[in-house]
Amino acid sequence: MNHLGIEAFLAVVRTQNITKASDQLHLAHSTVSKRIRVLEEEVGALLIERGKGLKSVHLTPTGEYFAELAERWNSINHEMTLLQSERLKMVLSIGVLDTMINSFFPSLYAKLTQHQDQYRLKIITGHSAENYDLIERRQVDVAFSLLEQTHQSVQVEKCFAEPLVILRTAAFAQTPPKIYYPTDLDSNYELYLRWSLSYQLWHDTYWASNANRIQLDTSQLIVNLLRDDNFWAIVPLSVAKRALHSGNFSICYLSDPPPERYIYKLTHKYPKASTVESLKIFDHYLQCVLSELQE
Repeated sequence: MNHLGIEAFLAVVRTQNITKASDQLHLAHSTVSKRIRVLEEEVGALLIERGKGLKSVHLTPTGEYFAELAERWNSINHEMTLLQSERLKMVLSIGVLDTMINSFFPSLYAKLTQHQDQYRLKIITGHSAENYDLIERRQVDVAFSLLEQTHQSVQVEKCFAEPLVILRTAAFAQTPPKIYYPTDLDSNYELYLRWSLSYQLWHDTYWASNANRIQLDTSQLIVNLLRDDNFWAIVPLSVAKRALHSGNFSICYLSDPPPERYIYKLTHKYPKASTVESLKIFDHYLQCVLSELQE
């Protein structure tokens, strides 16, 4: 496959303009156009619609499909270049959950990057169900999920359980109580995030399912939005502890708490030989971080 042609094609796809792609690649407009024509001859189909007066580039149906293939080919080519250079010994792709970014993953990331052998990490944020597919397709080497499922090629291990607590501003939490019965909290001031099905079922026993005025789809918004003293959120303890370090917050507890949240570690039942040692080191640091969370 024509590497220069793919490089030019992807630059055009990203900029949607041949002139901008030429500037990005530091090439003449005619050179970029020629490389794409050569690539089209190799593929056997037009990839880009051409016409006078078009200010931006439009892909043909074949071009849209080929763009996905080209991105994957470019990624594989980059992997091969690194492999041939032998600059990096430790390679690992990790599928993480959104909530992990605001809890224990930064600590795990710090330990991995400080390892004596240089690590090359690829980190992908996905949903629980998606991470199973990423493992099965070998697009990541290790991933995390809030769901315990059975997949033919996926090894599932329960690695972490934690309670859910109330996160409030420190100013509000300075006054008692520190422990709340759920209905003592006004759902009009809740920043609601559906942590799991079991959490939703617990939540619906105390508040109507449509009672929440503010619903979020990512935990990363909670710390930024939880600024008014009247507002509150129920979050995993690890998320709450990290919030204490990043802002003026306090943790309160529930007299009838929701079920604990479980995080499962996913790996392929038959890992790639090149990642076996990396996974052992990953597990070591993961256990260190999880032990620190229990303290």
